[in-house]
Amino acid sequence: MNKTSLVIGLGIGQLYKDVLQELGHDVVTVDQDPKRLADYTDLEQALSHTDKFDTVHICTPNYTHGTIALEVVDKARILFIEKPGLATASAWDLLVEGHPDTRIMMVKNNQYRDDIQEFKDLANASVIVNLNWINRDRVPNPGSWFTNKELAFGGVSRDLVPHLLSLWMAMDPWYDQADRTRKVVKQNWTLPDLTATDYGTVNPNGVYNVDDYCRLGFLGQETMWTITADWRSLQEDNIGVEFELYTGHKYVKPLGLCPESAYKRMIKTAIQKIDDQEFWDDQFHQDSWIHTKVEKL
Repeated sequence: MNKTSLVIGLGIGQLYKDVLQELGHDVVTVDQDPKRLADYTDLEQALSHTDKFDTVHICTPNYTHGTIALEVVDKARILFIEKPGLATASAWDLLVEGHPDTRIMMVKNNQYRDDIQEFKDLANASVIVNLNWINRDRVPNPGSWFTNKELAFGGVSRDLVPHLLSLWMAMDPWYDQADRTRKVVKQNWTLPDLTATDYGTVNPNGVYNVDDYCRLGFLGQETMWTITADWRSLQEDNIGVEFELYTGHKYVKPLGLCPESAYKRMIKTAIQKIDDQEFWDDQFHQDSWIHTKVEKL
């Protein structure tokens, strides 16, 4: 019998729909915008489709995650919430601890890349690892909820930094013992600066009050780690992981958009390990740690 999945929000949710269908799931979709042609425009009606969904995927704007999660958590065997998860670490902890019968994971798709083992091997041989997601000009929909701190909880620190933190976790088993040595989080631009963007549209009458640059430094047990996220550098894109090896050599692994195979592996792994308490305890630890780190930025 096929798995049944619910996808809420058909922005990035369209990718989940495609991936789930390729995995053989029966997929139910919901989106308030009728132009997106979802199965339902009303979440309550979508939830009546079945008693229990094998997986539920929240792919809506950040400020809606908490409310939707409470609506759907008891209807899901596994609940995936897109980054940055919820507004605070305490809200995340309450959600997970308050619903022990549902497995809950913040999406960490980059940990499931095809070449993640190569990343781990290179990191183990490195004295310095630099994780960069530096865009020339890709501020997401300036003036929309993306750039409104009340709605997005933050800017690039909530949009891109969780991806880089999750990659670090996958490469370093002692990530949570590292000491932070540097923190630069700032807003370089204002809305009038953003007359165009390579990612979405500009609402000149909207709000832009979030960080658009973030650089963090950490000293691990044997490796120095830097994390840099920038929506608008006006330099060439620099999206990848730079490894400075103990031998003196340097090696760069490009990132770019995460392949669909990583999303498939993440979903399949969660389903296969649904009864593995150690796996889910680790997910909770990772997700709480990410929430705590970005909340303090």
